[in-house]
Amino acid sequence: MDGFTRKTFTAMIEGVRLSAISAGLIKPEDFDDGIRDLHRSTQDDGVFCYTFFKGVGHNQA
Repeated sequence: MDGFTRKTFTAMIEGVRLSAISAGLIKPEDFDDGIRDLHRSTQDDGVFCYTFFKGVGHNQA
């Protein structure tokens, strides 16, 4: 929990805060709520689940 959820995953997301807000992708308060929820998931009664997806794009031009 500490090694992946807190020190890897959450830290990675925290690192893009300014970029995401500056790009208009998310409001600061919504981003901060999400980070707070990620930290909450590392508590004794918390749950964290992450699924990797592979995407493939096709250029129709």
